[in-house]
Amino acid sequence: MTDAVGKVEALAAERDRRRSKPWPVFTMAEVARHCYSDDAWIVVSDKVYDMTAHVQHHEGWVGSGKVSTLLALLSAMGTDCSIDFNSTHDARGFRELHAYQVGILDRPHKPTPVRYFTWEQLSASGRIRNRPRAAAAPPRLADRAGPPPAERANARPPPESAAAPQPAERATAALCGFCECSPCADGCPGLERSDCQGAL
Repeated sequence: MTDAVGKVEALAAERDRRRSKPWPVFTMAEVARHCYSDDAWIVVSDKVYDMTAHVQHHEGWVGSGKVSTLLALLSAMGTDCSIDFNSTHDARGFRELHAYQVGILDRPHKPTPVRYFTWEQLSASGRIRNRPRAAAAPPRLADRAGPPPAERANARPPPESAAAPQPAERATAALCGFCECSPCADGCPGLERSDCQGAL
């Protein structure tokens, strides 16, 4: 991995040489003020990245099995997460990261490991603001009205004794007020709370 990281660093240095103007310079105190879900900056290897768009469109908001990755991102906002980023990403991750660069640090900074937080801690601290809605999430197969199209094409008509359920008879589960899924998404802190409507 070190060789791949070296190649990516060399490509980034070449890109910086071709840049017509110098990168804006920020202090760690300035970066630390960008610690919210709708204003998320991080530092990796003394470079400043605005990760807001990545955080806002992250799959973890819709409970797609990426909740722990989203929690890691939300915990790292406003910090120098070089140690954690370097230990968990390959060259592809570094290439993708460089698209988010907005500046450099005013002076070299010694990174420390990220302190990870739970949903409850992040919510209580006010760091999750303007949370993206899960409306774009594809419906779960169990929530769809009827079988998928391929199964419908090959389906036999039900026996006359079997009456089709009327719409009013279909079970409707309430959406969770926290994760907006039904039932709660994997990793939703609402699963552990008594006021969660989605915990079935």
